[in-house]
Amino acid sequence: MMELAELQKFLTSLTPVSHMQYQLWDIQGKMLFPAPEGSPHEPRISKALQKMAGLVAAEKRFRYGYISKQYFLCGFPLSNGQGMLGSLVAFDPEPCSEALNSPDTTREKAKAMEKFLGNLASLVQANWTAQEEIQELAEELEQSFEELYLYGKIASQIKTLKLSNRMLVGLITSLLNNLRADMAFAILPERQEFNTFVSKPNTDKRLDNALSFQQKLLDYIPDDAPSLKEKYFIINDSKENVSYQRLHRDSYRFLGVMVAHEDNFYGWLGLVSFNMKEIFRQGELRMMVSLAEQLSVVISNTGLYQDLEQFIINMVKSLVFAIEAKDVYTRGHSERVSRLSMRLAKHLGLKGKDYEELRWASILHDIGKIGIPEDILNKPGRLTDEEFDVIKEHPSKGFEILSPVSQLEGSLPGILHHHERVDGKGYPSGLKGEKIPFNSRIIAVADTFDAISSTRAYRSSKSSDEAMAIVKEVSGTQLDPQVVAALVELVEKEGVE
Repeated sequence: MMELAELQKFLTSLTPVSHMQYQLWDIQGKMLFPAPEGSPHEPRISKALQKMAGLVAAEKRFRYGYISKQYFLCGFPLSNGQGMLGSLVAFDPEPCSEALNSPDTTREKAKAMEKFLGNLASLVQANWTAQEEIQELAEELEQSFEELYLYGKIASQIKTLKLSNRMLVGLITSLLNNLRADMAFAILPERQEFNTFVSKPNTDKRLDNALSFQQKLLDYIPDDAPSLKEKYFIINDSKENVSYQRLHRDSYRFLGVMVAHEDNFYGWLGLVSFNMKEIFRQGELRMMVSLAEQLSVVISNTGLYQDLEQFIINMVKSLVFAIEAKDVYTRGHSERVSRLSMRLAKHLGLKGKDYEELRWASILHDIGKIGIPEDILNKPGRLTDEEFDVIKEHPSKGFEILSPVSQLEGSLPGILHHHERVDGKGYPSGLKGEKIPFNSRIIAVADTFDAISSTRAYRSSKSSDEAMAIVKEVSGTQLDPQVVAALVELVEKEGVE
C-alpha cells in the first residue's frame, strides 16, 4: 500500500516508459504533489492542466486535448464509490509536430491513453481510499486506545475452549493492572475451585478478611437494582450507601459485572478501588461487561467440552470392546499397546497435543479390524495371500471409520500408518523412514512387542526377552531405531508391565 510520497515516485517512474508526465489533483483543484522535474512551468501550461483536472472531475469522464495545439494532455476521474476524489492528469512535455497532430493520430493516442489511465486510476483510487480508511481508523483507535489495548490483551487470554485457573488468574491480574483498581476478583459459586482474588501491594492489609469482604460486596447488591438488567452494579462512593459503608471505614468504589450466558448465571467479576479521585468510566464498564460475556461462553463451552470428551471416551471403550469381541486372541491387546506407547512417549519427551493424539491413536490402532471377517481374524493356521490382503486393509478401514469424528483428526495418521516399515515395505502407503508419522512409529514398536509376547491363533506367545531380541533384530528395517532404543532403555530401567 503506497503513501502519497511513494505514489509520486511511482507516477514519476512511468515517464521514461510512456514519455508522459502525471499529476494528481484533488476535487478542490489542488495539485497533491509538485510537478515532476523537467515539466514545462509556463503559466499557460499550468493553467491548462488545472483546467483539465477540473473538467474531468466535474464531468466524471475521460477528456483529452492540446495546449496551444502543441502539448497533448488528458485526464481521468478518480472516485471512491461514494464521490469524486479528484483527477489523474497526464501530459506530453514535448511539443508535437503537425504530422503527429492529425485527427486520426490524436484519436488513436487518446484511445490508448484512456485505457492506460483507466487502469492506472484504479490503482490510485484503491490506494487513496485505503489511506483515507487508515486515517479514519487511526483516529478512532486513538480515542479509545487504552480500552482497546487492554481488551485485546485480555481477550486473547480467554479465547480458549476450556476454563483453567491459569487463564482466570491472568484475566483478573490484567484487569487489576490496567483498570485503576486496588482489588480484582472472580467468584463462581458453582465452580468455586476457580474463585480468584488479586490485589495490589499492601491493599490486603486494609482488610481483615478479603474473601468475606468480596462475598459481602455481592451479597449487598439489591435484587431490584435497575443496572442488573444490563448485568452490572456500581457503587461510586461507599459512604453514600449504608450497607456498603459499614463494610469498611475508608471510602471505596465497587464495580461488579455478572458472568452469565443466555439463562445461565455463573458468578461475578469485581473491581474495588480506594482512590476516590476517580470514577469507573463508561469504557471500562463496557469492556468489563464484554469480557464477562466471553468468560461465560468459555465456562459454558467447558461443560460442553467435558460432556463431549466423556462421550468420546465411552465411544472408544465400546469400539475397543467390539474389536476384542471378534478376536479372542487379541483381548487386552489395544490397552497394552496403548499403555506401552504412552510409556515410550514419556521416555521420548512427547508432551501436550502430540501426547494426547498418540493416546487416542494407540488405543484405537486396530479399530479397522471391526470390518475383518472373524474366520480370518481367528484362523489358527497361516493366512493365504488373499486373506493377508484383507488383514492389511484394517489401518485404512480404521481411518475411514474414525474420519467423521473431528476430535480425533490429529490421531488418524497414527492409526493409518502404524503398519508402515522404515524400509518402505509396509502398508498401506509404503512410507519410508521419517516420512512415517512419529506416532505411527511408536505404535509400531509397541504393537510388535506385544504381538510377539502374546498368544495368537496361529502361534503361542514368546517370552519378553525373546520378543525384545526379535524387535532389536528388525530395528532399522521394520521398526524405527530411535523408538526401539527407547524401548530397550525403558525395559532395562522399569521392566515390562
